[in-house]
Amino acid sequence: MPALLGTLLVAAPACGPGDEAGETDVVSSTAEEVGAASSTVEESDEAPSGLPLVEGLPVVDVLGPSESGAGEVPLFRWEPVAGASRYDVGVVGPDGPLWAWQGEANEIYLGGLPVERPPGLAGPVIAAGSCWSVVARGADGHVIAVSEFLPVSPAESVGHTCIPGSGSDMG
Repeated sequence: MPALLGTLLVAAPACGPGDEAGETDVVSSTAEEVGAASSTVEESDEAPSGLPLVEGLPVVDVLGPSESGAGEVPLFRWEPVAGASRYDVGVVGPDGPLWAWQGEANEIYLGGLPVERPPGLAGPVIAAGSCWSVVARGADGHVIAVSEFLPVSPAESVGHTCIPGSGSDMG
């Protein structure tokens, strides 16, 4: 996972307003901090909250998929970010990097199709215990906003926690 999301974040240094150096701080959390942040998970139609992927940047408002019951080919959706010209989506399964995408749309199905995958068409499928994030980039390629690192599973499977940089779920 570090290679996948690290590529998304390191490929172009992040610059915020007034940030001449273009530096960001990657979050590191202890198991106790993660446990406190994810004490209970309730089922709802809203996308779950995870831990921030990078501190000091605006947060992309994620609309879906929900943590549980996302199906094998979930639709990743988020609110458009002002000033973003493209987005990077990274999905990590319990065994490592699963899929990555880059484009202008603010929603995309796993596998990169703009519409639901037709039956019988091959492609990646989400595994229980997977995590994902979206990064918004400006026209110059700099990171301008990031989502939280969020859990996603195909069936009714709640409660796993996604930790940026861990390479696995810890819940």
